[in-house]
Amino acid sequence: MKIDELNSKGLDREWKVTIPASLVNEKLSAKYIEISNTAKLPGFRPGKVPINLVKQKYSQSVMPNVLDEIINTSIRKAVKDKNIQPSVQPKIDVKKFEEGSELIFNVSFQIMPEIADINFKEISFEKSELDIKDDDIEKALIEVAEKHERFLPLEKKRKSKKGDLILFDFEGKVSGKKFPGNKGKDETVVLGSNKYIPGYEDQMINLEIGESKVIKVTFPDDYRAKELAGKEAEFSLKIKDIQDRVKNVKIDNQLATEMGEKDLESLKKKISEKMQFDFEKFSALKIRREITEKLIKLYKFDIPSKMVDDEKKFLKSQSPKESDSEINKQATRRVKLGLILNSIGKKNTIEVTDQDLTKAVVAEAQKYPGEEKKIVDFYQKNPQMMDNLRGIAFEEKVMSFLSNVCKAKNKKTNFDELFKSEQLKPEKQIISNNSNKGKEK
Repeated sequence: MKIDELNSKGLDREWKVTIPASLVNEKLSAKYIEISNTAKLPGFRPGKVPINLVKQKYSQSVMPNVLDEIINTSIRKAVKDKNIQPSVQPKIDVKKFEEGSELIFNVSFQIMPEIADINFKEISFEKSELDIKDDDIEKALIEVAEKHERFLPLEKKRKSKKGDLILFDFEGKVSGKKFPGNKGKDETVVLGSNKYIPGYEDQMINLEIGESKVIKVTFPDDYRAKELAGKEAEFSLKIKDIQDRVKNVKIDNQLATEMGEKDLESLKKKISEKMQFDFEKFSALKIRREITEKLIKLYKFDIPSKMVDDEKKFLKSQSPKESDSEINKQATRRVKLGLILNSIGKKNTIEVTDQDLTKAVVAEAQKYPGEEKKIVDFYQKNPQMMDNLRGIAFEEKVMSFLSNVCKAKNKKTNFDELFKSEQLKPEKQIISNNSNKGKEK
């Protein structure tokens, strides 16, 4: 094999590779002999078919496969000999080949960059520790009470309004015909909760106990039952009871028992434990983002543009409305961070064990209560998804390593202070939006 280097600027590599005719012929002959040993052709016993007949019959399928094998083997050997690693799949362009002659092809690719070591002790981060005070617990209890839904029978008969708890029966039809799950007895809904399809609950407002009404709705185009998606339906409703929401729920043992706890002290303890759990989760996220931002600034190396292009295509498929400039920014960052973490992991012999992978699968399954077995089976039957999970587990181990070797500055704080950090701005916005929705109800 002869290699002529056509381009070696930066990370780009392009070679002209010449494979001697003797090697090509040797590989082709070996394949034809292998086929002739089992080939069955009329007039010949198995293993006795002449090679020239085997060539005539099988050359069109044998030739591409053998050439692919020769090309791939040649490239693997060349990159190993030169001690380089392609960052993406090499592009092959066959320039010349005829049976019995040499094989000439060009191969172009980008190599992985050299990533120099840095002193992790130079990276510092803030490690927050939760300082829970009685006021924090009281504030959390007030929020629980404000969001808690408690209903009482109407003191005075009136028509239903948004926020009421309705007890009702229903029967639905599409084009005058019944459908699976079209009937329900003693169903409950809080008007305005959007538990039912759009327009359903709105038409239950201004009704009295004992009143019947036929409403018309349209199933959403993305409705889970595909046979109903986009179709118009009529539902016959019978209002059986209306209950009023208690506006000012007291913070007492009754609230605690309705929340599934023994008494108020047990509820306070549960809230404290939940606060600690959530705080540690968000604190870890803040640490991760703080460290990764510093890594991206400290590490200087060329980023393979082909890897960025591939990442841009993936991100665009996930967020087609996102601007090209934002997609490019995200793709470049993700590729650079991935290369950094991969380099750190390799240099510090960080590996994902079977135990790590099992732990990751279990953690993923726990996100779907009641469907844990289905999630575990899904990963076991999908090697590609398991590889994705392996990649996530690897990054988590690298980040755990970094949080131990980088310089931590401990600081006692509370939730409000924690969420003032730049790193948790997106989560703060989500929590704020959810909180506002809860108050609207």
